[in-house]
Amino acid sequence: MKPYINMFVAAVLILGAGSAVAAEPDVYNNPTAGLEVTKPADWSYVTAAQNMDNIKGVKLKDEEFHAAMQKYATAPLVAMTKYPMPYDDVNPSFKVNLKPFGGLKGKSPQDIISLVMPQFKNAFQDFVLVQPPKEVFVSGIESAYARMNYTVEIPDGRSFQTTSELWIVPRGDYFFMIGAGTRQDERTGSREEIQDILASLKIEK
Repeated sequence: MKPYINMFVAAVLILGAGSAVAAEPDVYNNPTAGLEVTKPADWSYVTAAQNMDNIKGVKLKDEEFHAAMQKYATAPLVAMTKYPMPYDDVNPSFKVNLKPFGGLKGKSPQDIISLVMPQFKNAFQDFVLVQPPKEVFVSGIESAYARMNYTVEIPDGRSFQTTSELWIVPRGDYFFMIGAGTRQDERTGSREEIQDILASLKIEK
């Protein structure tokens, strides 16, 4: 089970590119996945190249895990940031992955998040689980949510106090894994902005 969970966490951490199919440039719509989400007009989509730069620019406590993350992680359906990349601070971000349940079949959304938490704790300095996994509703679907704080270090020696939020939304044999990141003090962007994006999300039942 551990290799699956490691790759699961890698997908949470990484920003990637998704191809939007919509008449409006700020609306990402994927009919196959049954998902639609609206990007704030002043935010930017993230490209695959920017995604890889983002991966390489973060130092983790577990270097073996970092190497595996670079090698195996897949790009989200869609990812967006408040400021164009590269950005010299914590860039507020929102991304959506679609994953098969696989070996996690039968696990509740809260159980899935609970399996991820030890990997976050091992990867980052000063990890604190601010909001343990709890039941929430996303687009009218019974889901799970957790929030965590930790320190992100970059190769030049600087560090940033970061907050990550995670939602697990089941859909048939798959689940949506929605991740968002902000500064803990919200100086570069607020979690209210993240909530506005989440509220725009529509998932077909």
